[in-house]
Amino acid sequence: MVSADPWGTGLGCSLIENAQVSRRSDACSWRSSEAGEPMAARAGHTRLWVMVEHPGPWPKSAPSGLLPDTLLDRIDSLDDPARLVLIRRPRHRRVTEPRWILAWSDGVTHWMREGTIADYAELGDLPFETCAAGAEPDVGTPRRTPLFVVCTHGKKDACCAELGRPIVGALSQVDGADVWECTHIGGDRFAANMIAFPAGVYFSRLGAESARTTARDYLDGRMALTHLRGRAALPQQAQVAEHAIREAARVTDVDALEHVAVSTAAGTTVTVDMRVAARRFRVVVRPGNPEAPFRHGCIPGADATWTRWIVESLEEVRAAVT
Repeated sequence: MVSADPWGTGLGCSLIENAQVSRRSDACSWRSSEAGEPMAARAGHTRLWVMVEHPGPWPKSAPSGLLPDTLLDRIDSLDDPARLVLIRRPRHRRVTEPRWILAWSDGVTHWMREGTIADYAELGDLPFETCAAGAEPDVGTPRRTPLFVVCTHGKKDACCAELGRPIVGALSQVDGADVWECTHIGGDRFAANMIAFPAGVYFSRLGAESARTTARDYLDGRMALTHLRGRAALPQQAQVAEHAIREAARVTDVDALEHVAVSTAAGTTVTVDMRVAARRFRVVVRPGNPEAPFRHGCIPGADATWTRWIVESLEEVRAAVT
C-alpha cells in the first residue's frame, strides 16, 4: 500500500517553473506558474483527433471560419470525445493538396490514418462516426511515423505563439521528429504545449532543451513525468492515476498502459483500476478545494480558477494465492 496522497496536497510532480518566460509580466503562462498551478492530469479528454492541414493565417476562432460549418457541427455532435485542429508546416504558407490525419486512441490501443484532399469539402467523405467509436477506416493509408504538434495559435492566446514557436524550431533539430504547428489544443496557461501521437499525450511548460529531450524519449518509446500533462484518451481522474502509478512504480514505457476502468465511489471521489506494465493498481482520486484565483493579461478582466487533484490512496493489487 502506498501512503495516501504522496504529493501532500496534489500532484506535486507538476509544480515546475516554465522553462521559458514570457516577455509580458501579466502573461497567463507566467501567472499560472507563479501561482503554483499544477498542469499534471489537465489534458482535455479526446479520443479521436481530426488534424487538417491549413496554411493560415489562423483567426482566433479557427478552425471555425476556415472549414465548412457542416464539418465542424458533425464533429461536435459525435458521441465520443473528438477534436478538430488545423496543422501546418513551419514556414509553409502555400498548400495545394491539404493533408488530413486521423488519430484515435483509448489509452491502451491506437491507430493513425492519413491522406490528402483537393478541396476541404472532401473532408465530409471521412467516416468520423465510426472512427470516433474506435474503428480504423480503410480510407487513406496507415501512418506509422510518430507525429508532434505544437500549439502556436497566437490569435487565440499570445503565450501559445510566443512560447510555442521556439519549441517548433528546437524540435526541427531532432532526427526523426515530424513536427507541425497547430491551432488551440487547450491549456494555454501551460504553454508551450505539445502533443505526441499516436499515443496522444500532452507535454507542457516546455523549453527548447526539454522539448528536444521529450521528443527523443518519445521516439524511443519512453516518457518522463517532468513535463507530462496527461494522456488525452483518458478522463482527467484516470490521467491522475496514470501519473501517480508511473511515479510510484517508476514506469517510463509510453505503451505500458494495458487496462483502465473508472468508477465513481462517492460524491466527487473516483476509483481508477489500471494495469500498467503487467502490474495491477487501484487509485482513489478526488478534486481538491478551489485555490486562490488569479488574473492575467491574455484574457483581461477574468479570474483564472483552479484546483489540485488529490490522490487519496494508491494500492498495488496482488493476485490472490490459490
